[in-house]
Amino acid sequence: MESINPITISEVGAVDRRLTQLQLEREKLVAAGHHALAAASSASPLHPANAAGMFGYMDGVKGLRAENLGGNWEFFREEGVEGISNDQLKVRVLFANVNQACGKPHPKARSRKGAGSERVACGDMFEAAGLDLPVSVVKFHGDYKTYYLMVDQSGAMELSLPVVKNGQFLRCIERIFLIEGGNLGEAEFSIDEPSSNPDLDVVISRK
Repeated sequence: MESINPITISEVGAVDRRLTQLQLEREKLVAAGHHALAAASSASPLHPANAAGMFGYMDGVKGLRAENLGGNWEFFREEGVEGISNDQLKVRVLFANVNQACGKPHPKARSRKGAGSERVACGDMFEAAGLDLPVSVVKFHGDYKTYYLMVDQSGAMELSLPVVKNGQFLRCIERIFLIEGGNLGEAEFSIDEPSSNPDLDVVISRK
């Protein structure tokens, strides 16, 4: 079990150094986020209300894999959640649409996270036990750390390590700011998962 001091990294050089430690590149993560933003922008008023968020989530996951697979990064699918995994570093990266990235408040997911997301997060044993302790004494447990590429409606992106509790990002133990947002229109990210049951197992079989 490991104690983690909460940290926010925003200075460009420090961000790049931290990403190098994680065997990731800022440009590839930002490109993955752009997959999500492009897909969300394709939703029209004729689509269901949650279409932009659903499209963004699906292409966000696709973008993570398309831009970052290779080397020690591999395809990850477990507990009903999807992303990439580095078994050498014991790190996973998933995708989430959030209300605001790279801001002072900790980001909140724009849809409820499922039980599988909480299980793979492996953070904060005290919170899981119902104890309300200061963030400075958060305890990390488990073999892997699960980061999220978090993208908001304005295009701001961060790679952050959240504590997931009761279907939401409670707080982030580490925040790595990737890019500030701009004026990208008003795509509505009302949901970031393709089902109300994110732990649903999908079975594909041959005809």
